[in-house]
Amino acid sequence: MLKTRCFADKNYKSIYFNGKTMRIALDPAKPIQDLDYPEFYDIKLTNRCEGKCPYCYQNSKAGEEDPDAISKLKQFLGSMSDNEKPFQIAYGGGEPTLHPQFHDIMKLTRELGISPNYTTNGMNITDEIIETTKKYCEGIAVSCHPHLDYWWTSAAEKFIEEGVFTNFHNVISDKKSIDRFLEIYHSWKGKIKYFVVLPMMNMGRAKDQEFEPEYFFDKIEEMVNSGVDVSDIAFGANFFPYLKGKEYLKLSLYEPEIMSKYLDLTNGYLYKSSFDTGEPIGRIDKKEKVTLDDVRSVD
Repeated sequence: MLKTRCFADKNYKSIYFNGKTMRIALDPAKPIQDLDYPEFYDIKLTNRCEGKCPYCYQNSKAGEEDPDAISKLKQFLGSMSDNEKPFQIAYGGGEPTLHPQFHDIMKLTRELGISPNYTTNGMNITDEIIETTKKYCEGIAVSCHPHLDYWWTSAAEKFIEEGVFTNFHNVISDKKSIDRFLEIYHSWKGKIKYFVVLPMMNMGRAKDQEFEPEYFFDKIEEMVNSGVDVSDIAFGANFFPYLKGKEYLKLSLYEPEIMSKYLDLTNGYLYKSSFDTGEPIGRIDKKEKVTLDDVRSVD
């Protein structure tokens, strides 16, 4: 899928092809500004999940009700012009594959000219889910939860065998979790496209966790110095404060949240990110189009 977007008032142009985005500042001397219509949305489909993660920042649980996602997505995304539509959507939850409209959601997203992706714990991966993924999705992310080793490893093996663009999500906090990530990284390197690291957040069921970034980056720098190519390690937005000055990583940094936003379909609210849900910036059932200027429309 090849797409372009341009917002001259934000000093922004971009080209999207096969899951990769090239961003261009129209005036190279000035930064790209916060986009009213971001190129990427995180969308929460459901709060339902059977993983029982003790540190779930979404506080997801089994038995939750699911929203009518199809009608809400048609209202929200269908009202946008091609230039306003995002390049990609990352569907999450909860466990998005548990939503009864999962197949139709992936199909609708692709029909709207948007690349769907999703994050899964691997517990609900059936042959039907895999076929839907292959037919409509750009890629998937498997969450490597330590108490769900059987499920996520089995799912990852199936996705890889079927040729699905597969990433890993790894939540890290203390030295033990960092060492576990490094073990996963070395064991699966070459099989997985990107290993995304996410710092533990004190939200939902997550308790205060000691985060040791110095230990983590010391380990990464050791690998770089020993000749390991770590370009397949990607960093979640909350890593941004720790990445400045890490020239050895050869990263292209931009301020987090200016390219993406978070939509919670279970309540219809739009937020800056899934880690910043205190103050909504819009509500999709209030207006045909929601931008960052719609703060007054929020109850």
